[in-house]
Amino acid sequence: MANLIPKASLAPGMVPNEWLQPLFSQSISAYMDAQPLVDPTLASRPPEIHQYHLGQALFLDTSFDGQRFRRDPAWMARNDDVDHIAVQMFVRGINNVVNGAQQFQQKRGNITAVNLAYEISAQSTESEVLTLIFPRELVQVELPLMVDAMGTLFDDNSASAQVFSDHMLSLQRNLATATTAEVAPLMQGTMGLLDSLVRYGDIASAAAQGATLRTICGFIDQHLHDPTLGVDGICQQFRCSRATLYRLFQPLGGVREHIQRRRLIACFKAIVQHQHRRIFDIALDYGFVSPSHFSNLFRGYFGITPRQAREDGNAAGIAGDLPPADGQSARDYAELMWRWGKTLANGGG
Repeated sequence: MANLIPKASLAPGMVPNEWLQPLFSQSISAYMDAQPLVDPTLASRPPEIHQYHLGQALFLDTSFDGQRFRRDPAWMARNDDVDHIAVQMFVRGINNVVNGAQQFQQKRGNITAVNLAYEISAQSTESEVLTLIFPRELVQVELPLMVDAMGTLFDDNSASAQVFSDHMLSLQRNLATATTAEVAPLMQGTMGLLDSLVRYGDIASAAAQGATLRTICGFIDQHLHDPTLGVDGICQQFRCSRATLYRLFQPLGGVREHIQRRRLIACFKAIVQHQHRRIFDIALDYGFVSPSHFSNLFRGYFGITPRQAREDGNAAGIAGDLPPADGQSARDYAELMWRWGKTLANGGG
């Protein structure tokens, strides 16, 4: 007989209802603190959670009364090994979220990303939510454009949002009878669909564009010394089209112009910090092969020559940046779900 996908649940009937809220909070405490907005004994419905282990990811089907969710610096210090990306779909309810510098609302009809590498403060109404949790290491390889994702991924009620919502609802209906042999194709299909929609779908929302742009800009800053850094290499790295890349960088004046500006800024810092090095040797490090061309570009951007930057730079303040065994108790399941979350990046256990 085929093995079913590992599942852990907390639901009414397993324990007295008043126990479910603290067990619910315990089960997700690897990610964030959850506290009810009203006395659990007065809640309109006790929390319920069904968690499936998909090898490299987790799928959560949860429902709960109003909650306050929090991931502050002290919480993050205790859980610094969990910096996953959560892709969420609200079947019902509303959650007002501040994640890092992004403020957004989760509601029916939108697909959002919550980034556990950043602080979180949120407050929800009575809700039902479907969540996919991906470890950052997996996102970096399979979904590179989502490394810095926070907020709405697609325009609300767009075709892309509807297609991925339908996929999440299909996972909710079918994972209880799916087998471990089906995990790999399910994961490949899910990530492939998400990757394709993020790259080529309706990523018109400001949050989605901002996350994508931050990710690519981070890559650029890490490769400023690479003489091959350019449009083709970036498109290959992030599996996106030139048209997509050009559209993302249009507000910054273009991708080539952005790379050049970042290299000039890096040169400015290096010129100020490394007084013993020849200025043009530093320029060569960042791909500038003509002294006069470099000097003209530098003066055009900063308004001073490289030599003046060396002399006056200090004054300008430029500074060098986891199957549950049969017969487990509800408390065991809560502990199991917590452990799955903590060990997800290592493949579970």
